[in-house]
Amino acid sequence: MIGSYHPEIPVYHPCTALLLDDDEDFLASLKAVLGRDAAILGYSSPGCALKCLSRAQEIADDTFDVFERYSSHAEGAGAEIGDHLLLLKSSRLRRLAMSGTRFEMISVVIVDQVMPATSGLEFCGLIADTGVKTILLTGQMSDEATIAAFNDGLIDRFVSKNDPNALGKIKSMMAELHREYMADKLEPLTKALRVSGNHSLDRFDTVELMHSIHRIFPYSEYYYLPNSRGFLLRDIEGREQFCLIGNVHEQAEMGDIVEDMLGACAESEGLRQGALVAWDFFDDFGDDTPWHNRLADLVFPCTKVGDLVWSLIEAERLPFGGSLVDPSWSNYRARMQAKPINWVGGSTSGVS
Repeated sequence: MIGSYHPEIPVYHPCTALLLDDDEDFLASLKAVLGRDAAILGYSSPGCALKCLSRAQEIADDTFDVFERYSSHAEGAGAEIGDHLLLLKSSRLRRLAMSGTRFEMISVVIVDQVMPATSGLEFCGLIADTGVKTILLTGQMSDEATIAAFNDGLIDRFVSKNDPNALGKIKSMMAELHREYMADKLEPLTKALRVSGNHSLDRFDTVELMHSIHRIFPYSEYYYLPNSRGFLLRDIEGREQFCLIGNVHEQAEMGDIVEDMLGACAESEGLRQGALVAWDFFDDFGDDTPWHNRLADLVFPCTKVGDLVWSLIEAERLPFGGSLVDPSWSNYRARMQAKPINWVGGSTSGVS
């Protein structure tokens, strides 16, 4: 469930899934196995499962809210009186990256079809408008009702419990559906980045670079921060690094800006030669210090690949502040593994 880089998704973190099955022995066994790769919550009660999903949906709605409506006249922005604009808030993108509840969004539900009070298909109908992806566990390889539900989009995948490869298929489906969920939720952001011209996520060289960096620093989460010119990365233990990325032409222009403000210096020359890469001078650093008074903290030795330059920056050298109380995916997954069946709490980030 923990991959490297997915170019269609500007933000990625591992999967939290919900299991619903009235057979608690089977439920506990499946939770234990799937919990090695994902954070798993187990339920035999459809009512408790719905309460948990409602809480998770509220978190998802808040987390992915990165736009703000702006209906006033914006001079010089090509807008006319009466136009309605949506602003992409870079501060909310950073808030998303630093969110303490980011893992609590449930992206996949795995539900048994045969349950006494509510069938699996009935339960999937109750959550059809949430965007959560569904896997139906059936007692046979296929049946007409299941196939019809799949064709109608009520369920996203189905697998028979009697399939000898059921476990491997469920793991593969979870990984695929989690990526689809993230892509769906982030589609407005991806479109906004693309039309703004501030989108290089799916460039071949960016993809190759991010896969190479994963071999150096095996991140399980990444957050594209366009104003900061790169990706905030975390591994499963919560260690952070930032991958700062620029292109040669862009860095040369920033070298010109440095020279215009401060005169010729090592930083302006290094940026022009591709030996240094610069943080965006006009990013929000959380204080009022001008960028030219903090220049030494905004330029970094870099590696050049084609027309890209990049640097992997340790967390303590990041120019913006902010940290998580417990950013560790490993700890979160373990806490969810320890939660009892049918656990419903105010926040799944609480300590057991």
